[in-house]
Amino acid sequence: MALLEVRGLEVEFPLRASKLKALRGIDFTLDAGERLGIVGESGAGKSMAAYAILNLISEPGRIGAGEIVFDGQVLNELSNEEMRHIRGNRIAMIFQDPMMTLNPVLTVGTQMVECLQAHRTISDKDAKALAIQKLREVAIPSPDKRFDAYPHELSGGLRQRVVIAIALLLDPAIIIADEPTTALDVTIQAEIMGLMMELCDNHQVGLILITHDLAVVSDVTQRMLVMYAGRVVEEGDTQEVIANPSHPYTKGLLQALPQKNEAGRPLNQIPGTMPSLADVPPGCAYNPRCDHADDRCRQELPELRALNGGKVACHHAEKLT
Repeated sequence: MALLEVRGLEVEFPLRASKLKALRGIDFTLDAGERLGIVGESGAGKSMAAYAILNLISEPGRIGAGEIVFDGQVLNELSNEEMRHIRGNRIAMIFQDPMMTLNPVLTVGTQMVECLQAHRTISDKDAKALAIQKLREVAIPSPDKRFDAYPHELSGGLRQRVVIAIALLLDPAIIIADEPTTALDVTIQAEIMGLMMELCDNHQVGLILITHDLAVVSDVTQRMLVMYAGRVVEEGDTQEVIANPSHPYTKGLLQALPQKNEAGRPLNQIPGTMPSLADVPPGCAYNPRCDHADDRCRQELPELRALNGGKVACHHAEKLT
């Protein structure tokens, strides 16, 4: 049985005369120690899926249908009090901007000790020792000194390492990382992602990595989902999807990578833009941007189906592979 199983997940926001669906029938699983990537353009629904897992959707948004099953518990049936025992404890989340996560008026150590004592009965001395140990695990130099530092006294890379250390404090089963390296330079990005892979392997922690960067997904994850307009359009082994994409949208994302382009020529890009979730076109949502769309694509919604060891939601996938 998978550690996390998301079944038919729908997230909706009520409007005056209708409902806006931000997620439309999302299905995926995550095993213990597995690294899963979720990719797509801004507005595809990647972060919404993460917030739904932790029941962090702001009102009036709500989970309209489906189940989120974690370690045998249906999370979307738990009360807020019961979810507090899951968040940060069994499932931790790393956000893209550490300065939005860390409290600027509290030292790193104070925040780590408070996090520990919110979920465990532990003395200040033992909490400090464990916090410094976690700071050391994420390769922060002089962890005893950083323990007493304020977030603004640390570089961006060190702040993100602190956030990862806090996520690991309570030995979670799953870490959800939402664009964790967006605000960092390329060298620090590589260090942070390498660190997360090592920690997941050493502690058998499942990782859900949300990003728009296919290069990062290729290096870090074992399996990936491609999302478009609130739906999963392709799923499979990461290396297989990248080597042999089955959906035109996945192909477009890969062709837009700078390394796919000849020097001195304009970068490839997918024509058009992601549709507004309030005005998703009928049939396949990607059809206005797709060179292969026909009348069937414009009228009939393609189901996610098995193909070549993965899954794809495209009427013409066999012709395109």
